[in-house]
Amino acid sequence: MQLVRITALLIFLLTPALAKKNILFIAGNPSHANGEHEFRAGCMLLAKALNESGLDVAAKVHHYGWPKDESIFNNVDACIIYADAGGQFGEKYEFLDQKVKAGMSIMFMHYGVHPSKEIGKKYFTPWIGGFMETGWSVNPHWIADITPKQNHPVGNGVTPGFKSFDEYYWNMRFPTKQECSCCHALATSVPTQEKIVRYINLWNEHGERTMGTKQALMWCRDPKKGGRGVGFVGGHYHRNWAINDFRKLVLNAIVWLARAEVPADGVSSKPITEAQLNENLDRPVKGKPVLLPTPDLLKYRPMKMPNLKLREERLRKARERKAKRKAK
Repeated sequence: MQLVRITALLIFLLTPALAKKNILFIAGNPSHANGEHEFRAGCMLLAKALNESGLDVAAKVHHYGWPKDESIFNNVDACIIYADAGGQFGEKYEFLDQKVKAGMSIMFMHYGVHPSKEIGKKYFTPWIGGFMETGWSVNPHWIADITPKQNHPVGNGVTPGFKSFDEYYWNMRFPTKQECSCCHALATSVPTQEKIVRYINLWNEHGERTMGTKQALMWCRDPKKGGRGVGFVGGHYHRNWAINDFRKLVLNAIVWLARAEVPADGVSSKPITEAQLNENLDRPVKGKPVLLPTPDLLKYRPMKMPNLKLREERLRKARERKAKRKAK
């Protein structure tokens, strides 16, 4: 009888620890100006919020590339990769593939959803249900009204149609429903010319064609068993983590990704101050702190859409001039 009591006590004490979901953030190397692509600082803010949420989760951050000690992945329920160009992990994608096939969930954020086309097709589509593809997807900076998927845990407590200004990619390379019946959008917005603040390097005819259509800014692959996958295109501007709805949407997604229960009102977190926003920055600039987002960011004047035919003509002439110089 005494042995039974001790066994029951041990089970009771160990159950919470066993139920706790382990979340690992992989933050990429520094690459942009202060306040942009702050992968380490962003991951640390999110991990702190998760660890203080009161939920049965434990989050930790590894920063600046692939971990030398791969045992850090042991018992990880969900891995979040916030890095340039899909992480640029080379042969280590195969390591991740084995982890995902063994049940680890995986999420890529911002530039993290943009690997090479080959890596995207081989790994990202089976993992998260889509990726950003050069020549197909576009990357303007615009003001999005983001609406989470109705009646889905990721949208718990998130204000439908909340606004934020970011480099929101769109027109991802998604599989068809026949190719992936468990892939769907988690948060959407409709880009219009009035919302586009800046067109940049990857703008193309597919951006023109899909202007004014609903676009997935967050999406998932949700198999009944095993690891889930999520992609999120936001996160260029570090200041956006101080937007409560923006932060809650991502925190909800991470908890859901780990197959933990998302509270009815979403994952709660404390408001982020300007001082906290400026902690752990990669390249802080003295006298130029990262500022909290203000309503003025939603009042930018729209930029005129580039003339792609004229741009192509200029590029053609430039190539011809270069060829002539080379021939001399």
